[in-house]
Amino acid sequence: MKREYIKYLTNRFVIALIVFVAWISFFDDNSLLYLHRLNKQVKTLENKKNFYTKAIKEQKQTIKDLHNDQKLQKYAREKLLMKQEGEDIYLIDSNKENENN
Repeated sequence: MKREYIKYLTNRFVIALIVFVAWISFFDDNSLLYLHRLNKQVKTLENKKNFYTKAIKEQKQTIKDLHNDQKLQKYAREKLLMKQEGEDIYLIDSNKENENN
């Protein structure tokens, strides 16, 4: 039985096939390792694309909301820390309050 396996493994076509498969799998420009790295890059880029697409949608919604004067004023006060004349703004850091307790 052992001789049968040796007989098949010493066949020149089987040896050529093993060498060919090893070459394609590991040493070729489009090897399996290279394709695996490319697939990881594609997944990373798709995640970034989804993140930026979501951010763009949020920004478009914010721009649409800023056409309303009340929402524009609220945005200016909260995000840009702007104030009207005669107003005082006090910033309270909630993280420091929680650390003291």
